[in-house]
Amino acid sequence: MKLYRILAVWCFMLFATAGVQQAQAQATETESSVTVVAEPEVEMADTLRQDGKIYVVVVVLLTVLVGMIVYLISLDRKVSRLEKQVRE
Repeated sequence: MKLYRILAVWCFMLFATAGVQQAQAQATETESSVTVVAEPEVEMADTLRQDGKIYVVVVVLLTVLVGMIVYLISLDRKVSRLEKQVRE
């Protein structure tokens, strides 16, 4: 059960930081109309986006993340089952 709480808190923090980053991006957009904000160019990301390979990278990262979460959940269930057996 603790694992679910940890995962829930982690997901909440992930979405909260994504929301803060989005709000900062919108604030930068409104400020950019008044002042010019120089953003660093990321050459690799632009190349991946142009070639359409960025989606492959995203899919691989999501697959690894989902696999790790599924493994942790199954491991937590096994440990819980063993703890119950030890108590009996």
